[in-house]
Amino acid sequence: MSLMRFKQIIDQKRLYFLLVTASAVLLIVGSLRFLYELMLVSGNLVLEDIRSGKAVSRDELALLEQSRLKALNFAKSSAAYDDLGASYYARVRDAATIGEQRIYALKAIEASMESLKLAPLNTFAWFRVATSNVLLGPEHYEMAIEAWRKSISTANYEPTLLKQRVHLGVILYQNMTTDDIELLKNQLVLAYRTNREELREYGRRHNLTAWFTFLSESGSRMAIFLSK
Repeated sequence: MSLMRFKQIIDQKRLYFLLVTASAVLLIVGSLRFLYELMLVSGNLVLEDIRSGKAVSRDELALLEQSRLKALNFAKSSAAYDDLGASYYARVRDAATIGEQRIYALKAIEASMESLKLAPLNTFAWFRVATSNVLLGPEHYEMAIEAWRKSISTANYEPTLLKQRVHLGVILYQNMTTDDIELLKNQLVLAYRTNREELREYGRRHNLTAWFTFLSESGSRMAIFLSK
């Protein structure tokens, strides 16, 4: 056998080995992805209920959380961590004690931050981190403001968060910088332009009418409308 023929055989064997290895890797990755998606299925309906504002039971939240934790054993995913954060935050709102509320607020922050490491432009996750920090008390307000800023910088105009950002900003107002207050006022203007009737009703329902008037330009149509 010639030297050239020998080299050809070796090269062919190397190519075959590489193809077999690549195929095996693709098969493993595909299997892991399939198992990841399979684990999510049992909690998907609960997640949809949370997103639509429906009431969910503790057992349903546990089902959602277990499905995401199992899925994360097969693949690290920003979506799975974000879903965990949403579930833990739902538990915060229904907590029976202050201690339980703090536990789930911390878990909501932890899961949301893991999601943000993989997908840092998730404005909803940043807002969840901000809100959860507020629930932990004044000593967490600076962290809440930082997350509040990130929520705005990642999506300044997010119609579903405008009123809530203003509400949270009112709570954090005393700890805000001048630039933060300008951001807050801008969010109020955007909320007004999006749906002024809905904003005014939100203000009435949450005792924010005086704040809305205070944050509006003095004597403006917006200030007059929101003060009624």
